[in-house]
Amino acid sequence: MAPTRPVARGGAVLIFVKTSGVFVMLSLLLLAALSAAPSEVVATSNDTMRVASPAAWTLSGRVTDSTGAPIANARVVIEEAHRSTVTNADGRYRLAEVPEGTYGVSFRAIGFRPRVVRLVLREDRVADVVLAPSLVELAPIQTTATPLATSSLESPQPLSVLQGEQLAASQAASLGAVLEGLPGLRNFSTGNGIGKPVIRGLTSNRVLVLDNGQRLENQQWGDEHGPNVETATAERIEVIRGPASVLYGSDALGGVINVVPRELPDASGRRGILRGTASATYGTNGQAPEGSLLVEGASRGLGFRGTLTGRSSDDVSTPTGELFNSGLDMLGGSAALGTRGSWGSLTATYTRRAERLEIHEDPEEEPDATKFQRVAADRAMVTGNLSLGSSRLEVDLGFEQNRRREYESIEAEDEGEIELGLLSKNYLANVHLHFAASAQSAVVIGVQGMRTDFEKFGEETLIPGSRSDNVGVYAFQQADLGRWQLSAGARYDWRRLQSEADDELGLDTGERTWNSVTGNLGLLYRLSDPMAVVVNLGRGFRAPSPFELYSNGVHEGTIRFEIGDATLDNETSLNADIALRAQSRTLQMEVGAFVNSIDNYIYPDPTADFDPESGFRIYNVVQGDARLAGFEGSLEYHPTSWLHLRGAADYTRGTNRATDQPLAFIAPFRLTGSVRLEGTSRGALQAPYLSAGVETNAKQGRPDPEDFAPEGYTLANLGAGVGIAAGAQTIRFDLQVRNLFDAEYRSFLSRYKLYANDPGRNVIVRMSVDF
Repeated sequence: MAPTRPVARGGAVLIFVKTSGVFVMLSLLLLAALSAAPSEVVATSNDTMRVASPAAWTLSGRVTDSTGAPIANARVVIEEAHRSTVTNADGRYRLAEVPEGTYGVSFRAIGFRPRVVRLVLREDRVADVVLAPSLVELAPIQTTATPLATSSLESPQPLSVLQGEQLAASQAASLGAVLEGLPGLRNFSTGNGIGKPVIRGLTSNRVLVLDNGQRLENQQWGDEHGPNVETATAERIEVIRGPASVLYGSDALGGVINVVPRELPDASGRRGILRGTASATYGTNGQAPEGSLLVEGASRGLGFRGTLTGRSSDDVSTPTGELFNSGLDMLGGSAALGTRGSWGSLTATYTRRAERLEIHEDPEEEPDATKFQRVAADRAMVTGNLSLGSSRLEVDLGFEQNRRREYESIEAEDEGEIELGLLSKNYLANVHLHFAASAQSAVVIGVQGMRTDFEKFGEETLIPGSRSDNVGVYAFQQADLGRWQLSAGARYDWRRLQSEADDELGLDTGERTWNSVTGNLGLLYRLSDPMAVVVNLGRGFRAPSPFELYSNGVHEGTIRFEIGDATLDNETSLNADIALRAQSRTLQMEVGAFVNSIDNYIYPDPTADFDPESGFRIYNVVQGDARLAGFEGSLEYHPTSWLHLRGAADYTRGTNRATDQPLAFIAPFRLTGSVRLEGTSRGALQAPYLSAGVETNAKQGRPDPEDFAPEGYTLANLGAGVGIAAGAQTIRFDLQVRNLFDAEYRSFLSRYKLYANDPGRNVIVRMSVDF
């Protein structure tokens, strides 16, 4: 008879009032800054009075196609000023009370190739823009790879952007699962709810995750500790594939992932705005409902947004049966309030996300295990953008609290018996001064500070309590020299870690300090208007985590007895990339190769000894040199308006040069492809489509000697959708079938691969509407 367990759903219910005081305080600070902004009273043509600043200007113009026809509903965004609007029926737009400065202005409309126009605004200015027709949906702008907003074609580093319909179709319970379809990215998973992004073979503390630019700290050193960030209401996700330590410091050695919301609504100089979007989803695998709601609005220069997302799942179903104790619950939301004026902008954001994640155990060892985690993350951030004439000062202040509790059973939770408790508090301060000599050249100087306080509680002890402090200073320059585009940066970091005494681990109070110098150099050469060659050389670093330094005992998550090394040095890397990019009306293509050499690579080294109590093998944390090399390629071709073809391939080869053996957790070669047919809107039926895709993963022929390589596999997927006009709104219905043929497979990066298959067929129905 199958084991039974008590049902305890709804444990992720949020009590927003517990932390609402933080957001109220931030809102009061915002309003105080607004009231203190300099202004003067001026007369208008109809003898009414309005408040404006002498440094406020208006950017206006008209967006048309190549024939001169107006483009309505084109989105116009001044990224650096956090201002946006849409064009009217005649293609005209107007952004009032914009501070003086040098900006990248993004113009985007469905069916057209986006443009980024850099301009200097020192007076009222008219900027008319012509957009070229395009069947390829391109990201209009990126803000993660450089401090200056640029198009993705001109990013000096390998950059992937997931947005629009592709982002909606990729939604899943974990960030790793959402991103794993992008070239160079994989998902290091523990069941359905825990997924850590892998970039070119690197994950955990070697990949930095940002929530709208705010750094996340969620004990990512643990294999069962996934990023606590929501993507259901994001506008896009930007991924830097490669080191980005110059801008972000430690942990950006392998890459950066930034979950980006769209700009807050702006009603300066026009009527107020109130709008929203809602979606409801149901997946048959695990009987998994999900829903999200976004409501936003603006009155003059004041904008707001609120979001709410929830999901639940029962046990995951595989082709050979259900995985006992593999369900999840999640509920989260955010609130944002911002104001804009001639002086600049100020925005306050508060986010909370709570999860309950069940952990399936090996049925050969613990068939009745009902272990689970409760994870709660709170984040608050205040961002100020102050105009200083042609320059600007940006200040970001952030706080995050991540609380993790692991229980052996529901009964243990009822009795207050926490198996493992981890609490981190992260304080962030970033100050960036942007100098713009012209529309084609700019320099950014920045100072970043971070403090992380870590506490442990519960029955198990993995690492001691600690406090870490980090200060980094950097300079970055970007210049457009016609066919050539240059980017260069340098950074210095200092970090200190103070650890508490811990009798269970046999540790006295300790202190370690590290410092590191990093830099990057990027060159882009435009072969022609739609084609460019990009070469990038970057140095990254990562400070060792407290777990790697001080662990001394059983780690259930890895099934090891691990012994750290308190003398570990920084990991440092030297990465070289070369890529060819092309974007035209019907084609988007990128193919590139990379080599990433890492000195002092930290890894667990197995010994011949076993812990007598747990029976786990003893591993020592050691350092040695490593090298990762590989390639990525993607192609999107649209021969007609109704036929869309996509394909991608990626491969990474990792070698531990200290042992001359393959690195662990390096996924094998992968090839993906899809075809999409789009119909013509008729009557109430809007934008119907039908799609089919396939993904092939080879068997890993170079596994780590301690690892296991499952057989290769191929998965098929189907999709279909249509919009139904209902008055002024269109209700969208989408259908997906993942793992269409219910294939039995085990992903190389699944932590269940020794004893469980990956999920079987999943039919997902989604309904969404903008209002």
